[in-house]
Amino acid sequence: MDAAVIDAPAPSRTAEPWYLRRRLILLASVVVVPVALAAALNGYGPLTEESALRMAFATVAGMTVAVLGAVAALVVTLTRRRSIPGVVFFVLVLVFVTTWAVAAVSGAGDLLLERLALIDDLAGLG
Repeated sequence: MDAAVIDAPAPSRTAEPWYLRRRLILLASVVVVPVALAAALNGYGPLTEESALRMAFATVAGMTVAVLGAVAALVVTLTRRRSIPGVVFFVLVLVFVTTWAVAAVSGAGDLLLERLALIDDLAGLG
């Protein structure tokens, strides 16, 4: 007599939705959105107070999106119950992105002050 063989279907791994892919979240939030904001809101004409403020706010907005994207990637990693090395990696990515964003925002503030001082000096010449 033959033993009963049960053909159980192999567990299928469902593909995760595109908006929950960690690499896509990081790429879009850390690279694409800040570059797009900087390109769209750059002062291509003469330097004015409005263009200086617009460029500074574009930097701040881009860095805010970068930090929020790194947090989102970490949350996706934690909710999908990834391995410990993956969690540690994304915590390190979050620390790096946050440090980079704080430095960029500080630099944007300094650059804004320099540009406004330059505008004021040029207005005093005329």
